[in-house]
Formats: sequence, C-alpha cells, structure tokens
Amino acid sequence: MVYINSSGTTELFTGAYNKRVEQNRSKAAAQVNATEQDRGMTAQEMLGTTVEISAESKEFMAGVEERKAAQIAAREALRAEEGGNAFNGTGDFKKQYLVLSENLYNNGFYNNLSDEEVRDMEEMLKDITSGMESINGSGLNKNYSTEMSHEAAKLELLSSVNALNYFADKYVQEEIRASFKEMIKQYESYNCGQVEMHKSIYDLRDESMAAISAPNAINVSAAVRKTQEDTKASAEIGRVKHTAEQEQKNNKAYQTLFDKLMQKQAGADSIFESLKNTLVGYASGGSMNDNVLTMLNARNASVIQNMADYWARLL
Repeated sequence: MVYINSSGTTELFTGAYNKRVEQNRSKAAAQVNATEQDRGMTAQEMLGTTVEISAESKEFMAGVEERKAAQIAAREALRAEEGGNAFNGTGDFKKQYLVLSENLYNNGFYNNLSDEEVRDMEEMLKDITSGMESINGSGLNKNYSTEMSHEAAKLELLSSVNALNYFADKYVQEEIRASFKEMIKQYESYNCGQVEMHKSIYDLRDESMAAISAPNAINVSAAVRKTQEDTKASAEIGRVKHTAEQEQKNNKAYQTLFDKLMQKQAGADSIFESLKNTLVGYASGGSMNDNVLTMLNARNASVIQNMADYWARLL
C-alpha cells in the first residue's frame, strides 16, 4: 500500500490526515521562502532584472496528464503484484482503513474538505474496520481474552461491509463511488478468508471441553461448583454445529436488521439488542441454559458495543 507522489516515486501511505498535515507544513515553508524571494526580487527588479520560466519547468507542467496516467498504471501494477486484492498483506503494520482511505485520497475525495473533516472521515473508516483489524495480521499486541469469537467475527464483517457501503452512499461523490465500492468488495473478499480461519481462545477452549466428560462432583464448595457449571456451559457451546442452510438463514436475519437500521425503521438501541440476541441464540444452538446464555452475552458485549458506536457516527 503506497502513495504515488507527483515525481512518480512511491512512499508509504500513512493516512489522508497525515498527508494534509505534511502539505500544510510544506505550504507554510513555501510561503516563507516566497516572501524572502519577493524581497530579493524587488531589489533585482530595481536593477532591471527580468524573470522567465525555464524550459524544464514548462516541460514539467506540460507532462501532468502523462504523469497522472503513469501513477494509475503504477498502482494497478502494484495491486497485481499483491495478488489482485489491495488488502493482501494488511495486518499489524499495514492497516485496512488506510487501504480504503488511500483510494479516496487518490481520487480527490478529501480535496475540498477541511482538516477537521479529513480527520473525522478517516477516523470513521478506522472505527468501521477496527473489528476486522483485531483478527488480522500476525497477532502481535492482541488481547486474547477479549478477542471476537468466530461467530461474532462473521457478524462484525457483515456489519462493517454494510457500514462502508452506507458511508459510500452518504459521503462519497458519485463520480468516484464505484471505485470505492470496488475496494469494499475487496475488503469483504479478503476478510471472508480471515474470518473463516479465525477462532478465539474461547472457541478453542469450548471445542476442547466438548470432548471431555462433564464434571459432576457433589458436596463441593461454591467456587468449585461455579467452575463445574462454567465447564459444562463451555462444552455445550463447543458442541454446537450449524448447517449451511442454518448459516444462510441466520445471515439473512442479520441483514434484515441492518436494513432496518439503515432505513431508520427502528431505534438503534432496539436493533443492536436484537443483533445481540440473534448472535447469542445462534452461537448457543438455541440453548435455554442460563449459564450458556450468560457466558455468551458477556463474551459478545464489547463486539456489539463497538458496532453500535461506529454506526452512531454514521447515522
């Protein structure tokens, strides 16, 4: 993921807001230099000196269109080298929101926005992709005790794709929207693979517990009894399996809720409560065991809250 600058060389794209800060600094420096030059030229002009644009400068300005075409070709060549998906290679040192922001930057999306608006737009993209970012990469600096479960990650991906498309329809100019939506498709495709491979530490524990006989010791302390109940609940979750038909039906239920959210047919609080209940019900296999439901609600609370927070900024 690189930014092709006006000289045709490449540099790491660190964000539209960072680029804006760099540009502002450059403009300020240029203004200072121009002021100093004007002072010097006033004296020279008094001596009859004339100013002409060099042939090299004229040639440089005349080649703007050619350079722009070269920039586009370089970006396409780089994408082909990375396997055709701009998100290949993202992770701890290459963030997904910057891939999306770079597309907008190169298409002029930020040109007429204030510094504050640039920062806010880019922060919104960062928030929307934060869930997928948390399961992406080599695993450095991960908090395994709070990472998303496999089932929660599937919901988060669907949420973020819907949110990015909503962002595109609400903020991105029509003439560059198709390009940005192509990036969203690549984002979805890349992260489908990430989600498919992802299992949290609790997913792995549940699967292990499912193969162990349920503890049922009697005359034990309250603490031991609680551990036994937690073990049984974990094992019950680990035994849950879904068919392709059930998966499709559940995804349709999620999408119906996101459609209602985007069309403002119901309050956001109600929608996210329904999403949480649908997620917990599906992950539990429809269990009525209070310990199972309590465990899953606790594990998924932060995921639901994260989605609610970035949707609140969008709506």
